[in-house]
Amino acid sequence: MYKKLFLYIFFITLFSGCAKHNKVNELFQTNKAVEIANDYKEILSYLNTYKVKLDKRNPKQFNKDLKVAIHNQINSLNNIVSLKNFDNEILINYKQYLDMAFSSKNVYFRNDYLILGMYYMIYDSYSLKEFHKFTALNYNKEKLQNLYKNLHILRWRIKTAKNSDGKYLFLTWQNNWQVEFINKNIKNLNEINELTYIKTAKESILSPSNFSFEVLISLMILRVEDTLKNIGSEPSQITIDTIKSLVFII
Repeated sequence: MYKKLFLYIFFITLFSGCAKHNKVNELFQTNKAVEIANDYKEILSYLNTYKVKLDKRNPKQFNKDLKVAIHNQINSLNNIVSLKNFDNEILINYKQYLDMAFSSKNVYFRNDYLILGMYYMIYDSYSLKEFHKFTALNYNKEKLQNLYKNLHILRWRIKTAKNSDGKYLFLTWQNNWQVEFINKNIKNLNEINELTYIKTAKESILSPSNFSFEVLISLMILRVEDTLKNIGSEPSQITIDTIKSLVFII
């Protein structure tokens, strides 16, 4: 009798302990899911800021009629806005948008292709079409690892990519006097002193480069890194040589 009673108490305790452990683990995973949701919301906030800065620095490279629609899409997690390629075909994934953004050909509204490409890349990686994730285990590790790598590649390509004429596709790291120098297509270096930002002493030719664009993408990368840690995946080490070798978006 006592033996049966002991076994009964043992199994009740065992299953009760397992149930408590499962509840703790479930709560732990749910809390991580909340942290991950905060990560992608912050990343999209950085993307909105990036668009504002990019359009200000490259004012002829975005469609003013789509400006509000793109910002609203980023804020509401929709996938409504779409653009077309050179053959007038609607683009269907972020790789196609980024291919257009970095095309060496003349692309109208290049900024919009870049921003939408980045948005759809984040949208796909975090599976925002089904954005109600109740545990960290619902996220795709491979997609998020690729997002981590792709953001490193994009940070480098935005800074270095040029068109067939040797001109930068995006003006980002350049100082204001350098942007003015490029836009005015100055041939005589003696005219540099007549540039507005040099003449008014707001900048000099020795002023450090503008790193604010890189900083925003770096903040996105850090958020993705936090996400990867929360889903139990260690971020890969990315070197400049690796970035240069990965010319195409994964």
